[in-house]
Amino acid sequence: MVSARCNNAPCDQVAFEHPNDSVLTRRRLRSGLSLIELLVVVTLLGVFATAALMRFGRDTFGDTGARSEARLLSLAMLHAQRAAIRTGDPHGVVMQGPAAAATSWAVIGRRQDGSRVTVEGPHPVAERVRLSATASEIWFDFEGVGSQPFAAQLRGPNRSFAVQVEPLTRMIRTQEGSP
Repeated sequence: MVSARCNNAPCDQVAFEHPNDSVLTRRRLRSGLSLIELLVVVTLLGVFATAALMRFGRDTFGDTGARSEARLLSLAMLHAQRAAIRTGDPHGVVMQGPAAAATSWAVIGRRQDGSRVTVEGPHPVAERVRLSATASEIWFDFEGVGSQPFAAQLRGPNRSFAVQVEPLTRMIRTQEGSP
């Protein structure tokens, strides 16, 4: 039922009021979440996150050591390659320890008089990662060409990554391999 009212206004300006106006107004004003709804959503997100961790395990999310070490090593090789192109002096990455089980690596610059300057590093290899390489060092000339074919294998508990330098193409490639 619709009623008209004047409320001390001229009768040509009549306001119509619907009996359910107050309910509609309350529904329109309530646009946020209540505290209970927010708690339910946060609880469900926690349950789903726990289920995902149980399903995939800690090793899937936590085995980033080999990946990050491979990334750091490939970036160091790229840094050495670009420094050699920029300065004209040979730059390279030198591994400390035997090539089959290197413990750290550093970016080294070689001056024209034959002396070596440490540009970056030494960077120790993470404790749960094993670094083995085909050679203990790789040098880049003024054109960015590597001195020899070079491959390094970085093995973590569950993942393995390979960093390769192609001498003629000047490519530094990082890819995931089988552990």
